[in-house]
Amino acid sequence: MRARTALLALLAGLAAFVAVGVLVTEAVAPQIEFSLFVGIPVGVVAGVAAAAVVFAWLEDSRPARRRPAVAVAGFGVAFVVVAVVAVGAFGLRNSVALPVAAVGGVVVAAAAYVWSASASVA
Repeated sequence: MRARTALLALLAGLAAFVAVGVLVTEAVAPQIEFSLFVGIPVGVVAGVAAAAVVFAWLEDSRPARRRPAVAVAGFGVAFVVVAVVAVGAFGLRNSVALPVAAVGGVVVAAAAYVWSASASVA
C-alpha cells in the first residue's frame, strides 16, 4: 500500500507544483519582470505541501483526514493524465492543455471527495 501512496503523493506534488507555479508566474508577470523566479519557489512549496498531505493522510483511518487526501490525489492524477494526453495525443499547446488539465483535475477532485465521503458512511 505504501508504493501506491508514494506514487499518488508524487503525482499530487507534481500537479500542485505545475499548477500553482504557472498560476503565480502569470499572476505576477505584469508587476515583476522575472516572474518565474517567484512562481517556481511558490510552486515548490505547494508541491511539497500537497505531496506531504497525500502521503501522510491517505492511509489514515479518520475520514476527516482521508477525504482531503483522496481529493488532492485525485486532482494530481487527473491533472497529469489530462495534460499528457492533451499535449501528446491531441497536440495542444501548453497554454491550452494546462487549463484543460486544471479543470479536469478539479472535477475529479470534487468527485473523489464526494465519493470518499459516501464510501466512509457506508
